[in-house]
Amino acid sequence: MTAMELKCLKMDLVEELLSIDDKDTLNRVKNYLKKLNSKVRTKANVLDEEETEYISKEEILAGIDAGLKEMQERKCSGKRAKHLEELINEL
Repeated sequence: MTAMELKCLKMDLVEELLSIDDKDTLNRVKNYLKKLNSKVRTKANVLDEEETEYISKEEILAGIDAGLKEMQERKCSGKRAKHLEELINEL
């Protein structure tokens, strides 16, 4: 997965999170993400010892640009992003 694809996935997740209006659901998602992130960081620490990868400024800006363009396109077309449950199930 490229850095740009990862940024787009993150933007989709943020968009989905912003659409949730239920406090209990948000708390459950928050707790789940904390646990998941803790597991990922543990694995990443092992990998970081082997190899460190850096993202260039251009890649970051390209990812932001792609995410914003995608959001604008969805807004104009009326197409919705994936639901948070779908994203979590993909993990």
